[in-house]
Amino acid sequence: MNEKQLTKEIFLKEVSSHSIEIIKDDGLYRHIKCSNNGSYNQSFEIITWPGCLAYNGDMGSFMFSRIDDMFSFFRNDKQDINTSYWAEKVVAESVFGNGIRKFSVEQFRECVLEDVRYWLNIEESDTIPCDIMEEIEPLLDADDKYECVTAIRDFNSDKVKFYDFWEHSCNRKTWHFIWCCYAIVWAINKYDEAKSTT
Repeated sequence: MNEKQLTKEIFLKEVSSHSIEIIKDDGLYRHIKCSNNGSYNQSFEIITWPGCLAYNGDMGSFMFSRIDDMFSFFRNDKQDINTSYWAEKVVAESVFGNGIRKFSVEQFRECVLEDVRYWLNIEESDTIPCDIMEEIEPLLDADDKYECVTAIRDFNSDKVKFYDFWEHSCNRKTWHFIWCCYAIVWAINKYDEAKSTT
């Protein structure tokens, strides 16, 4: 299973026909709606009040808290995002499966290979011996969380061990959370553009 990663280019393509509607603009109290001609598909709203920014829309719901003016916190001209740092500022998240992180089979496989290299005392650039690769093949072939957990739990070898495997995090940021982070920055830039022309 190949887990596609969301990039800025993919996001910008998905919102290329989006526009913003400024519903409220009273100091730190703001309400912005963003959509593709009113469509609910990938539409979202951003609401701020002192110390908080709430994102709600087709990709989930998140509330961030860091500084009084949360637009200042997220604002940047390059529309870059910092999902790790921003995730630390989430004080509430969607409960419908579109949260910040989820189990990643790709991350699981990377952790397996990292532990094997550690156990064999070899560098990341070194090739893992064929006999070891054959032994860990069931781990690398697992296709979902259940199979991964079962495979690592049932793994038995004299050549390599996974004593502390679950100290790894096999989670990655969700597509939805990354999309929301891009959306916040995009909307703030569009807001700034609109304000500069009025």
